[in-house]
Amino acid sequence: MRQMKRKNGRTARFKWLLGAIAVGFVGVATPVHAEDMFGNEAVQFPVDTTVEFEFKESHGAYLSTLGVVNLDTGEQTVLFQEVKPYDAFGSGQPQPSSPGQNNIGTAIDFLGTVDGGAVQNRLSEYTFKANTRYAFYLESVSPTGQTRRSVRSTTNLAAAFNGRLDDGTNQEITGVRIAWDDAGLPQPGKDEDFDDFVIEAGGFPPVPCPPIR
Repeated sequence: MRQMKRKNGRTARFKWLLGAIAVGFVGVATPVHAEDMFGNEAVQFPVDTTVEFEFKESHGAYLSTLGVVNLDTGEQTVLFQEVKPYDAFGSGQPQPSSPGQNNIGTAIDFLGTVDGGAVQNRLSEYTFKANTRYAFYLESVSPTGQTRRSVRSTTNLAAAFNGRLDDGTNQEITGVRIAWDDAGLPQPGKDEDFDDFVIEAGGFPPVPCPPIR
């Protein structure tokens, strides 16, 4: 079994994830180690593992949806979905743009936040099944609906991973930051700013489950 601390309003709380490793036996938590994968190659854990995600911000005029895809079955689960492309959408306010520049932490380039109403949920969680390969996906639609993009985290041209699930907070990143470029293709003029959609995962180490009585 693995019990993971999760962030909720930036405070840790517990959730018990129960699962037998062998019939009649219950496992104990193990730290994040070499059997875990959480990056461009894939997302995979040796035991059922619940990870909590936090939406940080988005930049760009496209309407985006981010989720988890099971690489074996193709099943997709939405984690975060924009209800409007950016906070000031429809307001008529001018939106300064800076193609090619990473604007994380600024209001430049069509900023989308929870507080501004672009995304409704700040937190989301997903339980990854043991020994199953997953990835993240990002789907984006232009304001006119004429251009649609879909990229996966299995390429570093689309998603940049920074940190570890059990790293705590390091230089303003809690756990793993996953920053996206929604084009994801090596093409001339591509901005490669990796700020189109930004989330963080985990941030607290697994701790042992209590004995079952």
